[in-house]
Amino acid sequence: MVDGPEGDHDEGESGLQPPALDLARSLDALDRHQVDYLLVGGVSANAYGASRRTADFDCLPDPDRDNLRRVAAALKEMHARLRVEGLSDEEVRALPVQVDETTLASMELSTWRIDAGDFDVLTNIPGRDGIRRRYRDFGR
Repeated sequence: MVDGPEGDHDEGESGLQPPALDLARSLDALDRHQVDYLLVGGVSANAYGASRRTADFDCLPDPDRDNLRRVAAALKEMHARLRVEGLSDEEVRALPVQVDETTLASMELSTWRIDAGDFDVLTNIPGRDGIRRRYRDFGR
């Protein structure tokens, strides 16, 4: 366990290994913060019956600033820190990156490590036709 500015949380043996994906915990946090989003990627494919192995949660949120603020709050609740290949959690925590709506809005893809596994926030996803689509393109 690590006692850091965000509280106690598991870092993994080396700080490089992600915690096991805890889908229910991520979904609960997003729901508690009333985040509007679409679940995409491997977890979504598995929900439709695919047998695709996945190690992260891919989220396509509504890009509205208030909604991104709620995404950031859910991420903070789960002790989010940027995920950077080759850096330990300790090294990443030293980076001047804020978990907030401005950061989320400025990145096409932001990759986070949370206590419930790895969590990606996307601003768009490619369609089969190669056209990149945003949350609002899917009409609910």
